[in-house]
Order: sequence, then C-alpha cells, then structure tokens
Amino acid sequence: MYQREERSFTKTTLKERGWSDDLIEQLLPPPIVCRNPYYRKLNMYLWKEYDVLKAERQPEFTAHLKRRSVHRKRAQAAVRTKYKKMEERLSRAIEMIKVEEVDYARVVDDAVDAKQEWYDMTGQYDRTVRGADQKTIERWTVNYIRHNLTTYDSFLYSAKGKTGISFAYPLYRKAVLEKIAEVYPWLYGECARQMEYCAPVGAASLTGNQSLPVPDKKPAEGDSFTAEAVSV
Repeated sequence: MYQREERSFTKTTLKERGWSDDLIEQLLPPPIVCRNPYYRKLNMYLWKEYDVLKAERQPEFTAHLKRRSVHRKRAQAAVRTKYKKMEERLSRAIEMIKVEEVDYARVVDDAVDAKQEWYDMTGQYDRTVRGADQKTIERWTVNYIRHNLTTYDSFLYSAKGKTGISFAYPLYRKAVLEKIAEVYPWLYGECARQMEYCAPVGAASLTGNQSLPVPDKKPAEGDSFTAEAVSV
C-alpha cells in the first residue's frame, strides 16, 4: 500500500509560518539532523510536519500569532507615520529651495575647475577636462550648481537614514533641477535630461511651475564654450 512520504520543515520555513526561536525550543521535539545538500560543511535541521502541525494547535502558539499580528500592525502604523512625516518634510524642503545665481562665465569656470580638482583628488591623474564638449560641460555645470549653489546637499544630509528617503530623494532632486532650469535657462536641456531619471516623463511640476521655463536667455553664439575656453 502506498504511503505518502512525510514532509519536514526547516527552521526557515518555520519562521515563515510565524514561529520564534523560543517557541521552537518550547513546543517542538529536537530536530532531525542531516547533511545539508547545498552546503556540505553545514548540517540541516528538520522538524516533522506532524509535530509542527500538532504544536500549532496548542494555545501557546495561537497566542503568539495574535501578539505577533498586533506588533506587526503597530509597526506598520509607525512606518506609515514616518512616511507621512517625510512627505511633510519634503513638501517644506521643496518650498524652501534656493538657487544662487552666478554669472555665466564664472559658474562654468568654477564647474570645470571643480571637475579637474575631483580628478586630481581621486587619483585620476590621466584624466583632464580639456577637450570636453559643450554637452559634457553643461552636465558638469548643472551638477556643480546642484551641489554648491542650492539647498540640495543640506536636505539630503538632514534626511539621511530617515524612513521614506528612498521615495523623497528623486522627487527633491527633480524639484531642485526645475529650480536650476528656472535660474539658469541656458541649462534647460541638461536639467530636463537629468529629470527623466527622477520621475516619469510628464509628471507634474513639484515647484509650482506647470512646465519647465522656455530658455529665453541662452548665451550668445560667441560665448559657446569648450574646456579650452575656460580656465582649468
């Protein structure tokens, strides 16, 4: 007569079913010790299905699950509260975004200098800013403005490690880029390119502008720049 092979549970499976280490020791018999088929140097500990199901009908286990459920709901409520606080912090931070306006030639000069200093400081002595094309320098300039002429880094520092920063960060970055495009319209294209990585294309403006500013004061044609045209 065919007999169904008796199943066994690993400790991982027991934990998924709601067991704790203390309950395993308290309610279950000693485990069956066998060789681990995946890690031969480690033993595998198994508990028979019959013993587990029998123990799970005991009042101690039922009470444990109820307490666990209450604790989980409280933890979830606490997380929701923290996310709400992060949303409020993000909203206030976006309203307070400041972008310092610097002369065109100076901000480009500073951005290129900063990039070369970063190469030298990180030991990349074979790299140089000379010969960089205009799009590359625009990217460097936007990044320089974001880190040095806005409130971007101060917000990230204040929110570091807080619950909800993973969703707040791309939204704040997008808002900062909107403000940079507003103050530096000639960097509109690069700001828009970087914003594509922060939020879905067509997402509502976070700074109150329903669309990015149309670049109406690009530098004159004779002012287009390459790394040879700025001091390094």
